Amino acid sequence: MGKSYTTLKFFEHYLQSKRWDAFHSPFLFSLFTACCNEKHREQDFYDIEALRRKLKSSREVISPVDLGAGSFRSGQTHKKTIGKIARDALSYSFQGRFLYRMAQFVQPSRMVELGTSLGITTAYMALGAKNAVIDSVEGDPAIASKASEVFKELGINNVTIHQEPFSQFLERGFASTPEPGIIFIDGHHTGAAVQSYYLSILPFVHERTILVIDDIYWWADMQQGWQTLKDRPEVTQSVDCFHFGLLFFSSDFKCREHHITRLPLRMQLS
Repeated sequence: MGKSYTTLKFFEHYLQSKRWDAFHSPFLFSLFTACCNEKHREQDFYDIEALRRKLKSSREVISPVDLGAGSFRSGQTHKKTIGKIARDALSYSFQGRFLYRMAQFVQPSRMVELGTSLGITTAYMALGAKNAVIDSVEGDPAIASKASEVFKELGINNVTIHQEPFSQFLERGFASTPEPGIIFIDGHHTGAAVQSYYLSILPFVHERTILVIDDIYWWADMQQGWQTLKDRPEVTQSVDCFHFGLLFFSSDFKCREHHITRLPLRMQLS
């Protein structure tokens, strides 16, 4: 993220937001109560974070090619250490725990992730719903290979990595069944790209699909993309958690609402 832009937006978001437990919707209240419950931490969390620390200290050098707007210069190949990639590109630990508990709460049959990176966030999702099938898309072969090693080390066998550009994966559509219960977009952080991916995904969402979009305040363009998506007519609820946003499509909600939600500070700092 652009640090100055993001810092300003963080304080604006804080002033506008309501607590995570302020939802009137019984479903959203139950979901966020489960996702923000930090009283107990699973052994899975410690195992994943131990591996994150190992990756962040790695001096192994690879030559990644970034296919979108992210932590690398788009479209260029250049040498980087695994440690540098892990420090720059991985989502925060609390985001992983949130997604783990979301997967645990929803128990979807299938999840789709656009942007495997080194596989840490994928691991949280996979271990949160061990009976789910996960399709994770990573455009860079060197990074996809490292993610495979992460899954092997954690004993994860319910993830299939598709080593190809997001657009190529989405062109085929979600041909296999079942339709995804959770979709996580974590890559190519531009408003235009996210909106394009959304339109490709839209025919395959259903009443219970939760679409999670990472880094919605990456910069102004990404924020505008988020604003456009949350206002689409098929979206019945949206939740802006600053670091990521959630879109819901269920007709069970009594009214259409857009929430700006503040996650527990203690959760974000640990």
